[in-house]
Amino acid sequence: MKRRVYCLAVSLGLIVASCGSPEKMKEAADQIKVTCTPNVLEAHAGVIKAKITVTFPEKFFHPDAVLEMLPVVKYTDGEVAGTAKVLQGEKVKDNNAVISQKGGEYTQELTFDFTDAMSVATLEVRPTLIMKGQRLQFPNDIKAADGVIATYKLAEVEVNPVTHEDEYTKTIEDSKSAEIKFIINQALVRSSELSKADVKTLQNFIVDALKDQKQTLKELQISSYASPDGATSLNEKLSTNRGKSSNDALSTFLKKSKVSVDKNLVSVQHTAEDWEGFKELMSQSNIQDKELVLRVLSMYSDAEVREREIKNISAVYKVIADEILPQLRRSKLFATVETANLTDDEIKALVDAGNLDVLDVEQIIYAAEKLYTDESVKVDLYKKAAEKFSDFRTYNNLGAIYLAQKDVNNAKTALDAALAINSTDAKVKNNAGYAALLQGNLAETEKLLAGAGLDESKSGLAYIAIGKGEYGQALTLLKGSKSLNEALALLLNNKVDDASAVLADLTSAKACYLKAVIGARKNSESDVLDNLNKAFALDASLKDASKKDAEFAAFWQKIQ
Repeated sequence: MKRRVYCLAVSLGLIVASCGSPEKMKEAADQIKVTCTPNVLEAHAGVIKAKITVTFPEKFFHPDAVLEMLPVVKYTDGEVAGTAKVLQGEKVKDNNAVISQKGGEYTQELTFDFTDAMSVATLEVRPTLIMKGQRLQFPNDIKAADGVIATYKLAEVEVNPVTHEDEYTKTIEDSKSAEIKFIINQALVRSSELSKADVKTLQNFIVDALKDQKQTLKELQISSYASPDGATSLNEKLSTNRGKSSNDALSTFLKKSKVSVDKNLVSVQHTAEDWEGFKELMSQSNIQDKELVLRVLSMYSDAEVREREIKNISAVYKVIADEILPQLRRSKLFATVETANLTDDEIKALVDAGNLDVLDVEQIIYAAEKLYTDESVKVDLYKKAAEKFSDFRTYNNLGAIYLAQKDVNNAKTALDAALAINSTDAKVKNNAGYAALLQGNLAETEKLLAGAGLDESKSGLAYIAIGKGEYGQALTLLKGSKSLNEALALLLNNKVDDASAVLADLTSAKACYLKAVIGARKNSESDVLDNLNKAFALDASLKDASKKDAEFAAFWQKIQ
């Protein structure tokens, strides 16, 4: 009779474990309480993390029972099990956690790898009774949490390729130089000096410039010198006369060539004693005791003292007189000519006619970057320039065009070629990093973009940071960009109002969708539905996505 009264406790919602076998626990499974933090699952960096607390009421757990509690994420296409927690009653002789007849609880940290298929999911706990080698599953799993919020997946891949500028100039500057040597203590220009190759080249260079309408003589400089030996007054006169005679000789030649030079372009300078030239030649020589001579130059600034001290080094001075001083009795002639480069119209005429062979690499890059907007023309220009010049800039700029077109394979081919020529260039690294990003090679992307260190590299690094769950780092990288990813990073950092401020000026489909997410978090039905409808109008695929997005679980019935 007592046994019958005792078992009437079942009508009060309690199972008396000692009243029967452990199997009776299955009938009271609804008394097990499971709570989860967070109560709506969230995915970050490809992982779902949660903590469950499972509570058993008083007199539920049979002292002879062994119970396995298996956490499971269930979704449309299947389920993923976590690590089971095994519990035992007070009389079981094993090493599992004990739940007494007075009741008890346990907590468990859970981690699941997230896939997109889990967006509509539940976290449940599956109790299984273990008796005499048999596994007796409870009638129903116990729900712990709904849905999986994976808003970080809204991050957009923003490709920011950069191109190399041309070094094309509207004019090309060139210069030539020559030397006329003189006999000691003389200022006469000898005919043998005028027939030297460097003098002839300079003369013809000047004449050609004066006769060519596309060329302009910008400067003609004559610098004359005397060697630092003998009286200073004599050297002053010698250097001056050598400059005059050199100018006269050049003027005579130009007159015979029927050209003339504006006197304002000609400068004639002289140096009485060429100590700088002496020091340079001594430094380059193999003369014995040259360091001693150079020390004299550093110790004394007075020309006469220098000369006297050097002559005192008698063993060296004769070699100096024979090998060094004759080279300092000279006039140096220097001319600069500016040539007008091809005009824009001339370059375009050559490109349009297919005459690219007459263009140099700078002209081709200039044409592609400045003269044409048609990308097919740009591609053709860079391809031909790359083949002809193997210049890493042409491959890089070609790769940049392909990146903008999302033509990943051609972009990678071009940028691999650029890296092979110049693996340290920041712009090449940046573009190669974005090619790797479009291919899904995130490790290579991060290596290249971090190595580039450009402002244009930050959006790619931020995208990776969002994927890793490093939302603070992403926000630092994106600060001030006013991009969708900056708004997303702000939201993921719980800066909802700041995210809204960035999104205010954005009108893309994903921007509208993210505005709807913020509306859902603020429980504003009008903001959710209005912004979702705008998003659907721009991208119809987002409608299906929204009906699986746990952010909108409270509004699924109203999304049309």
